[in-house]
Amino acid sequence: MSGGALKLREVRKLADSRAAFEFEIPVAELPGVPREFGAGDGKVQAQVRFGREQGFAVADVELRAQLQVICQRCMAPMQLTVQARSPVLVVETEREAEEAPAGWETFLAPEGRLSLAALVAEEVLLAIPIVPLHDAGLGCAAATPDAAVAAPAGPKGAAVGQGATVRPFADLKALLERGGKDDR
Repeated sequence: MSGGALKLREVRKLADSRAAFEFEIPVAELPGVPREFGAGDGKVQAQVRFGREQGFAVADVELRAQLQVICQRCMAPMQLTVQARSPVLVVETEREAEEAPAGWETFLAPEGRLSLAALVAEEVLLAIPIVPLHDAGLGCAAATPDAAVAAPAGPKGAAVGQGATVRPFADLKALLERGGKDDR
């Protein structure tokens, strides 16, 4: 249904009929999601169920996505699986969003129309960790014991890595005793 997920739909009709959708869409087809997240065959499986709560149209969005991201520890590409489930108030104007009950996430559907793909894309972006990392020791070059051998040297040539103690203020006392003048 990836083509149907891009179609604009009337929010009121969806909420009043308690419509439910289940679909799979390639990450590369999600609007607003950076292209590199969809490298390879990344897909999103989504379920979206509409209804009403406190007079607002509500979409319950549940998703599971396979993304291609960059590990911020070793800077290598990695597969990331994200799962999320969020109730979202669907509003037509920014004013309605401001009047929404506290604690609710809102999605702006101008003129009362939305694309399921755009709603799911926003939830995917919110589910991605700010700093994606390989799981400890699983495929991350920077998290392996060999990485400590190649670690940069600390003060006085001491290696910075596992087991090494770093004392960044070790020379501070001597510097203060010399009146703050550095002899270097």
